[in-house]
Amino acid sequence: MKSALPKVLHPAAGRPLLGHVMRAGDALGPAGICVVAGHKAALVREAVCSSAAKWGIKAAFEITEQRELTGSGRAVIEAREFVAKHKKVLVLCGDAPLVRAGTLAKMADTFAQGAAAVVLTAEVPDARGYGRIVRGAGAEIERIVEQSGASAAIAEIREINSGIYLFDSAALLSALSLLKPNPPKNEYYLTDAVEHIRAAGGKTLACLAEDYTEVLGINSRKQLAEAEKTLRRRKLDELMDSGVTITDPDAVYIDDTVSIAADTVIYPGTHIYGATAIAFGCAIGPNVLIRDCEIGGGCNILLGSLISESVIAEGCNIGPYSHIRPQCAVEAGARIGNFSELKKSVIGKGSKVPHLSYIGDTDMGPGVNIGAGTITCNYDGAHKHKTVIGEKVFVGSNVNLVAPVNVGAGAKIGAGSTITDDVPAGALAIARARQITKERKH
Repeated sequence: MKSALPKVLHPAAGRPLLGHVMRAGDALGPAGICVVAGHKAALVREAVCSSAAKWGIKAAFEITEQRELTGSGRAVIEAREFVAKHKKVLVLCGDAPLVRAGTLAKMADTFAQGAAAVVLTAEVPDARGYGRIVRGAGAEIERIVEQSGASAAIAEIREINSGIYLFDSAALLSALSLLKPNPPKNEYYLTDAVEHIRAAGGKTLACLAEDYTEVLGINSRKQLAEAEKTLRRRKLDELMDSGVTITDPDAVYIDDTVSIAADTVIYPGTHIYGATAIAFGCAIGPNVLIRDCEIGGGCNILLGSLISESVIAEGCNIGPYSHIRPQCAVEAGARIGNFSELKKSVIGKGSKVPHLSYIGDTDMGPGVNIGAGTITCNYDGAHKHKTVIGEKVFVGSNVNLVAPVNVGAGAKIGAGSTITDDVPAGALAIARARQITKERKH
């Protein structure tokens, strides 16, 4: 990957590769999960411990460090204590994020046929570089032959080993004790464990994945991009099947972590990321970016708007070209319009910030109208200060509210005013010099 970040922590569609893999396994309801961390294990440990819940992992997990980076067999040897606690163990690859929970469940069904080991296999268009599956009778595996040792006839086989296995734990532990390093890199291969299990009389079966892309691993930035494209397309298909309209799936980018209710319409150029939840009957886009937000039902998020880490209640209109920064709450029926920016503010029910305004560090009541070009001057160069605007306040155009300042309910502020003192409820405040008109001298 040519990166300071461990490969398994590279993000794809809202989760790191490892998060997708753990989530697929977690869907089977396992008694526990063991992550074997090798390269930059401390970073992997930190990520799993801090984010497993965000990735949707419900099972208890533990982390084991692979001290010798000498192959998949060695990785499982490091997890022997975990394996010994359970009757069967599913071995997954941390860099293969496309495997589906349904495919893993199919492996479990195959295992129930009396197997001691099940290998997930796939028929790929180009099998070069993969271990080939040589079958015996039916689903039984006779051998797994690596590319380097394949004869011309075996090299023609397109069914390959995915590196994903389901083992009887006792059989696996016995086989692990027999593993020896393989030249030229002195690596321990888990495929050898399958061979040992078969030699000991255990039934070893193949489970063929319906979609070969599920078994593909990530070894480059290009492959990462292809995997992310697949994950996002799956998410779009899931949303469309649930009643969401996506007018151009090739031009919409939605994380796997996002939830969107039926009858919402997503227009082209829209990006929706993170822990975003969008309720029933919204219209989003085109060219909108939403990250980690809660959007209520019936909202319109219009062209070119950016919303981050905020809550938008039902029936709001946002945009076009609105910027809502983190920690904002826009209450029901409010409107944030053209080129208006909010920061760490509450906008009351039915209030309007229609255009060209900056509202920062503000508590705004319901029914307020903010005129064009209004600014809450919240920063004095050293500290941020709060503006409080009561219900049904009318603020004229080009007003500066110099915080800290309170504007009482029902007050009116004349256009062009710079307000530095509190305005009582129901009052009219005008803070500007009187106009002087003089005859021009030519």
